[in-house]
Amino acid sequence: MTKIRLLLVDDNVSVRKGLRKMLNRSPEVEIVGEAGNGREALELTKDLDPDILLLDVEMPGMKGYEVARRLRDSGSSARVLALSGYNEKRYILSMLVNGAVGYLTKDDASQYLLSAVQEVAAGSRGWISPNVAQMLGLPAHPTGKAVIPALTRREMRVLGLLAEGKADLEIGSELNLDPPALRENIQSIWRKLGVKTSLGAVLRAIQEDIL
Repeated sequence: MTKIRLLLVDDNVSVRKGLRKMLNRSPEVEIVGEAGNGREALELTKDLDPDILLLDVEMPGMKGYEVARRLRDSGSSARVLALSGYNEKRYILSMLVNGAVGYLTKDDASQYLLSAVQEVAAGSRGWISPNVAQMLGLPAHPTGKAVIPALTRREMRVLGLLAEGKADLEIGSELNLDPPALRENIQSIWRKLGVKTSLGAVLRAIQEDIL
């Protein structure tokens, strides 16, 4: 059996110890190393070539999103599963738009860590923690390509700016859209993607490989 090679990245030694204990329950997972900060994570990824980085979002120095972005830009094959104590929009977006393929909250880790690692290793993109999914009214992970009405060119531009975390006023100014026109575009995006929030739209677009 080919094992999932995983690198643990968290600045808290006790957290890494707990994660190792959970992951060691599965014969499918092999922990190939541990890193306590972002720079060490990048070096070990290059040396150890893991399949998965279980990556803390908030670390001193280099943040998790910076690690994810550098790995993506370098062409690394390692898939990043973000692990966070936060379920706030800015943390979720910062990780997923910078290359992470999954986002798991620490509150959910004891129940869902192994399944998250397995699904991300199998190719899932946009896997999200069940608590976050419930908050957004979304499935916790993709269930296959959905039939989604095509977004217009303008809607794609709006969606891209939403993914960057831009506020409505910034988007309207950049695209020269007045508030009613922008709201119409956003609501059309929500309707086509089957969501009720802009964050939900971004996540659904990532899951369906639209973004």
